[in-house]
Amino acid sequence: MTGLDPRAMRRVNAESVLRALYRERRLPLATLSQAIGVSRRTVELILTDLEKDGWIRTSPPQPQENGRGRPRRHFEFRDRAGAVLGVDIAHDRSTAVVADLRGRPLASIERAAVGEPDRAARVALTRDTIEAALAAAGLAPGQIGAVAIATPGNVDDSGTVSLELSMRGWTGVNLAAEFAADFECPLHVENNAKLAVLAELWEGATPGADHVLWLMLEGQYNGMSIVVDGVPYRGVDGAAGEIFWAKILGLDELATSSLIGLGRLQPAARRAEGLQLVRRARAGDPESLAEVQRFAAILARGLSALGWILAPRFIVLGGSLSAELGPLLADRITALVRRDGPPFVEVRLSELDNAAVIRGAIRAALDRFPWADIRPIPCPSTGPALSARNRTPLGGA
Repeated sequence: MTGLDPRAMRRVNAESVLRALYRERRLPLATLSQAIGVSRRTVELILTDLEKDGWIRTSPPQPQENGRGRPRRHFEFRDRAGAVLGVDIAHDRSTAVVADLRGRPLASIERAAVGEPDRAARVALTRDTIEAALAAAGLAPGQIGAVAIATPGNVDDSGTVSLELSMRGWTGVNLAAEFAADFECPLHVENNAKLAVLAELWEGATPGADHVLWLMLEGQYNGMSIVVDGVPYRGVDGAAGEIFWAKILGLDELATSSLIGLGRLQPAARRAEGLQLVRRARAGDPESLAEVQRFAAILARGLSALGWILAPRFIVLGGSLSAELGPLLADRITALVRRDGPPFVEVRLSELDNAAVIRGAIRAALDRFPWADIRPIPCPSTGPALSARNRTPLGGA
């Protein structure tokens, strides 16, 4: 029987130590040794290497430790051992956020689009936004360990927008190839709704949920993400979830409501009309409440059908319309889905509002950070990624 390669065994043990420290944040040597089932001496040697490489640091004994003998040293994972980049390319702006390995922002830059830029101008705006975010964080592209880019439209498995759906001239843009030359790390491109649901599963309304439908209600531009067994479902070439193009569900009738004006990209006059309708509805105006009920009924008709087909545990309402309407919409959809859909489905409002997409991009980048092949929080791939070598740990805390 062939024995294990000692170097491979050391690597496996190092990964186990790093994973345990990431999960628990701070542990003493004895606890680490016991947790991974390796001798104290082996763990001590691994910790020495990890500290030298910048992945961990030794913290002094805590004041409350009054036991006999030598005080125990504790070891901590360094959250700033690396950085990731999340990018949100939206109709009216591009946003770039540099985050540490806990997903905490180190720098955030948003640049507004002027009018409706063509493809080249939009890519240039996004690149400028990324460069500004890196400069604000004091980092070079080579210090970024993983990048995730969110975009409207259907994104195929090569990272190309195969169908623009809503953003003019965007069909055929290969964002993976466009930005791969700027970085030497994994780079992931995905539809914005499919990334937004990652944030909801991570730190939003449904942490760790297994089956979810997540709706992005933005008025004229809407989308949906489907989560099956805890994983965003892409379907063939990422086409799953574009239910607002399925005319048989009747969701295109939403466009007949003044509430569509609540979308972030709607003209100011139409948005003011929508906000006024919401104010009247909250004040109890019967006609305004009837319009909210009609809007909810249109949505609930499609959601009830999807509820029986996909059997989600949660339906999460996200996007600008959900944020503005809040319980006015959620309570009515809940009642309608309970009447016509599966009894086990729970309707919730997103807790992330307009931050869902960029937080989802950061989550996707964290999931692809190549630190010793360890994923901070395991999450199966939801789309195309370009492989690359590991990053050098950063300085700082």
